[in-house]
Amino acid sequence: MRFDRRQFVTAGASALVSGCSLTGAAVRPNFAQSAPLAPLNLSPADVVRVTVCTRPFRTAGPRLEAETINDKLIVHNYGHGGSGWSLSWGCAAEAAALALTDGAQRVAVVGAGVMGLTTALRLAESGVAVTIYAKEFPAETRSARATGVWSPSSRIGLAGSVESNFEGRWQGWARASYATHQHFVGAVGEPVEYLPQYALSSGLNSSRTPAEHDYLHLDGLVRNMVPPLSTLTANTHPFPVARARSWQSMTFNVASYMSRLTRDFLLRGGRMVRRDFPDRAAILALPETVIVNCTGYGAKSLWGDENLMPVRGQINWMAPQPRARYGLYYRNVFALSRRDGVIVQYLGPNNDWGLGDASETADREETSSALATLAPLFS
Repeated sequence: MRFDRRQFVTAGASALVSGCSLTGAAVRPNFAQSAPLAPLNLSPADVVRVTVCTRPFRTAGPRLEAETINDKLIVHNYGHGGSGWSLSWGCAAEAAALALTDGAQRVAVVGAGVMGLTTALRLAESGVAVTIYAKEFPAETRSARATGVWSPSSRIGLAGSVESNFEGRWQGWARASYATHQHFVGAVGEPVEYLPQYALSSGLNSSRTPAEHDYLHLDGLVRNMVPPLSTLTANTHPFPVARARSWQSMTFNVASYMSRLTRDFLLRGGRMVRRDFPDRAAILALPETVIVNCTGYGAKSLWGDENLMPVRGQINWMAPQPRARYGLYYRNVFALSRRDGVIVQYLGPNNDWGLGDASETADREETSSALATLAPLFS
């Protein structure tokens, strides 16, 4: 029997319409009431791991500049606070351009986090020979323990400490990065995707208190680039709160994204060598005459950058929950259901939380408190 695809589709559509109606007229569903969110399972017993990382915060903002030491051209690209993934491509392009100023054919990149990977990839795409030297390979780095959301001005610098042209540079990095991230939406493994986010409030006095430091908040400069935020009415969300807002947020599934970047780099002829550098002299001893320094917080000791401060962040991980694919923020706790797992993170009363804390030891009390804070949302 010959299969007629057109006839099959037409017949199926007719049957669907007639089956949806008791009177022969199509019934219009109420989508707000018929599509509730699946609850997140946030049982403490289901926490599979707890990771802690120290993000590299510089009061003067990221260091992205070149200097010459002896016969070496050193390009610095580090100190992005909580904005590393978000700003990676824009900063990588600028760092790669600085590295290629004198027509180098071989370049070393020190560090295999997101800054090292994206910079090395941009350099490899230009046709030069690139080697990444790193103590930790991509899945082992602090970048692999990131929250994984678009946050381009998260702890990016202090208002009175950055240079006068910083806002313009930052906006260039943010817009270039956002455009490049879009190329990965829909790719195999969904390295980048948009998920609904919900900011929830109980209606009581805000639990946020003013920070001691005057952090830059630059998101307004690129607000026309991202999906808008909307206020929800009570019948359009299931949360037992007085106020709720929602928006579509760019999300990074870090495991698949890092794997994709590593694969792309290697496919373009890049090399990756495990190497521990005890001091700056060991880096300067590399055979390449152009070196891109993407060592993150490690630059504090390797390059004597006293402007660097650690920002401790702890993430509590649960197994992936594919039926509940969204994020939420409530009473200083953030939860996000990514494809590579559900993360729960206490963000503190303001941006000073974790500043100056270099400890990477897990705090189990912090885990229990964060989960208990969110529990009433799903009871």
